[in-house]
Amino acid sequence: MSERIKDVVVTVLFLVIIFGVFIISTIVKDKEVSTAERRKLNQFPNISESLMSGNLTDDMENYAMDQFLARDNMRSIKTFVKLNVLLQKENNGLFTIEDKIFKLEYPLNESSVTGISNKINNIYDTYLTENNNVYYTIVPDKNYFLEDKGEYIKLDYQKIEDLMRQTINSNIEYIDIFDTLALDSYYNTDTHWKQESIMNVADKISTQMNFRDRITTEFELKEYGEFYGAYYGQLGKNMTPDTINYLTNEVIDSAVTFNYETQKEAKVYNTQKADTAMDKYDIYLSGATALIEIRNEKATTDKELIIFRDSFGSSIAPLFTEAYSKIYLVDTRYIAPTLISNYIEFNNQDVLFLYSTLIINNSGSLK
Repeated sequence: MSERIKDVVVTVLFLVIIFGVFIISTIVKDKEVSTAERRKLNQFPNISESLMSGNLTDDMENYAMDQFLARDNMRSIKTFVKLNVLLQKENNGLFTIEDKIFKLEYPLNESSVTGISNKINNIYDTYLTENNNVYYTIVPDKNYFLEDKGEYIKLDYQKIEDLMRQTINSNIEYIDIFDTLALDSYYNTDTHWKQESIMNVADKISTQMNFRDRITTEFELKEYGEFYGAYYGQLGKNMTPDTINYLTNEVIDSAVTFNYETQKEAKVYNTQKADTAMDKYDIYLSGATALIEIRNEKATTDKELIIFRDSFGSSIAPLFTEAYSKIYLVDTRYIAPTLISNYIEFNNQDVLFLYSTLIINNSGSLK
């Protein structure tokens, strides 16, 4: 075969592939969401609006990238080549060890650690008095459980504890939960801990905060379904999904949550929302929100608990339901501390500041 014929054949095949992919992509119905990436995909732009805004080229490019034929397969191939052919250690800041996905979190941002301490102190000084029993705890991310001799560097967790002890108001008591957790306490494909694996955490917190004697009911484990965590989509690699479960009992089943943003009531475990959510972790208290209240309909006490928290608080708070008449969960990523007194009257409550090291090392996300 002459070189000319070879060139023609290669050119024709290239054009067939390009136009074939284009035609098939045009025929196939656009996807609205990416389950793997847990986000909405760009849809075909409104031509007139894009022209008027001057963004037509960018809008078309974003649409084409999101609706590309076999996009998830291409992402998996890219990840495979990067990790197994080019022998790079991570992809999108993520790496795997056996069946678990981890995210690089380094270096330690000491100013962020002292920053969150200052924010906690500010809330204490503004709202809390000696009538409030106030505590804080640190939730380690799962990198903490990687072997120190491993090839991946991790945060200095002892330094985080030391800095917070040095900078947080001495009236706020520290609850050390590091020794109550293990690597298997966390999802393989996500950053969060598994609710069924944090009973030791709940026991440690309830004991130190002196409400352990008000929790007497056993929990029933219920399976919700498959769970593809946040790391799964970010990594772009086919892996076995986790299973998400929830712990319940008669008290939790009868409890009612009130979301101050939506002004709506719901169950503690909102399976109806989780069924349609991109993040199945939303089954716990309906997902991320600025301020939510758990009301115990079977309360035998008038005690209240306020938890200043990140998303890790969503799955542990239900385990405390029996001990309180109300539990308020405040997420200052979404509400400014100056607004909290519009919704909560601070007087003689137990108060817990519960933040993960991921937030502590990036506390700029808090208002």
